Amino acid sequence: MKRSHAFAVCALVLASGTAVTAHAADGSPDATPPAAHGRSAAAAWCTQQGGAVQTRVPYYTGTGEKLTPLGGQREMCVFSAKDGSRIMIAADTLAADKPTLAALAYVRKPSGPSSPGNPSIAYCQGINGTAMFGNRPTDGGGWGARGESDPSKVTSACMFGDGSVIDAWGLKYHQGGVIRGADLTKKFRADIPKT
Repeated sequence: MKRSHAFAVCALVLASGTAVTAHAADGSPDATPPAAHGRSAAAAWCTQQGGAVQTRVPYYTGTGEKLTPLGGQREMCVFSAKDGSRIMIAADTLAADKPTLAALAYVRKPSGPSSPGNPSIAYCQGINGTAMFGNRPTDGGGWGARGESDPSKVTSACMFGDGSVIDAWGLKYHQGGVIRGADLTKKFRADIPKT
């Protein structure tokens, strides 16, 4: 009886070790070891480029001044300039190994529509991104610190189909030749083709 029990325990240990090894080899996100000091590799890249890593959560504002926190969170990389201007980009967008749609939009500066309303949102939508948090023109939102209650401290961001995210105003200003926070052109990990 003891021998069969020992055999069963050994078989379970071997099977679980094989499953763990297979899971680690499949490239799943859980298999990635954590970066030093609990920061992601994308956050480390942000810091190396001179940015400040901030964990931000999405907020919905609707037609009022009340912020409604939404689910999820994201590491954002914020660059600040001496003139007080800032630009925010998702840390994983900045640190991506391949070009992202946000990086391509920033570097290539595609022309966009001029329409009434918020020019940063119109530009974002005109280049196939979205900064909207609903289907009405008055539906707003953005990314802010957890527990934020002031809508003016929430950053409107342009999100693209590949999940990449960049500050909507920073993107619009850069398209017009104005640098906010820092010029991100040389801060992307990936080589971003200009054409």
